[in-house]
Amino acid sequence: MSLALAVGVHSTCNPYCGDKTQGWDKKCDWGGCYSCTECSAPAPVCKPFCEDKTQAWDDKCTWTGCTGCTECIVPEPVCKPFCEDKTQGWTDKCTWGGCSGCTECSSPAPVCKPFCEDKTQGWTDKCTWGGCSGCTECSSPAPVCKPFCLG
Repeated sequence: MSLALAVGVHSTCNPYCGDKTQGWDKKCDWGGCYSCTECSAPAPVCKPFCEDKTQAWDDKCTWTGCTGCTECIVPEPVCKPFCEDKTQGWTDKCTWGGCSGCTECSSPAPVCKPFCEDKTQGWTDKCTWGGCSGCTECSSPAPVCKPFCLG
């Protein structure tokens, strides 16, 4: 890449760019030519063969000529305001289109490994262990003894 391109010296296509005999792959590196329409990255396309082939779209989306197909365009995950307001669990909400980008959906769901039940330590301790944070005993609030219970 030319220094002119890197620092953005020219922002328009100079007339001499079209007159030169070098290919656009070379001319696009020149400071006065990188803004020419010939130097713009082409928009992704969806060639007809993409639809015709029987391979899975996961494979076809990696092929040159198929990256612009609607099956290959993945929308950015979003976190709409209603996600926080709804009372359903995040396990459910993270499957909703408007909630998949929420921070609660980016970390793996907590698990409850079989050893959690088998160990004799109290749940207060076990709930701090890596494989036990998803156990039902860890998700419910700890019982609280109110003053009237004592007396």
